[in-house]
Amino acid sequence: MTDTTVSNGGTRSALLILDLQKDFLQPGGKLPVAQEQVPGMLEATNRTIKAADARGMEVIYIGNEFSPWDIPANWFRNSAAIRGQPGTRIDDRVLVINKQYFPKCRGNAFSNPRLVEFLRSRNVRDVILTGVYANTCVQFTAIGALRLGYRVTVLRDAVAAANPRKREVALERMQRRGIEILDSSSILEEKTGQVDPRP
Repeated sequence: MTDTTVSNGGTRSALLILDLQKDFLQPGGKLPVAQEQVPGMLEATNRTIKAADARGMEVIYIGNEFSPWDIPANWFRNSAAIRGQPGTRIDDRVLVINKQYFPKCRGNAFSNPRLVEFLRSRNVRDVILTGVYANTCVQFTAIGALRLGYRVTVLRDAVAAANPRKREVALERMQRRGIEILDSSSILEEKTGQVDPRP
């Protein structure tokens, strides 16, 4: 991955945490991922959030907020992440360090123009993704970022899906598209040279 040293006026990196909401992570959620994947994914994600914040990277939370009136699609999603419902909230086990939150109602997080504007205002050129589902929202967001000209990395150990095969197939597909797939430990080692611009 190309080094993106953080400095005032220079290019910056952003960590995007996708859809780590109660409906997708809790065993009793409306549409939970494979529960055996959750502890490791959360550990890798929280460790990355801490390191990213310490190095001055943007840390951004993304969440699905679907309309209650989209009945056919909600039936397919088992009414998960309906706007205003408890299951839409970020899971309590996720480390939340700021209020940089952008909702979406499509798979690709970049469908929210406010996210695009925010990243441009911060001169972000490098996005790193964690979250769920690897084969849908993570993959769609990664491809969306690539089309917008971002350098894209997905953290293998910080994403989850309905089962291991779906996760691995999604990671392979993204890698074939030119998206870098790394473990969280690798990306953190690469970012150790970044300078924290905050006073």
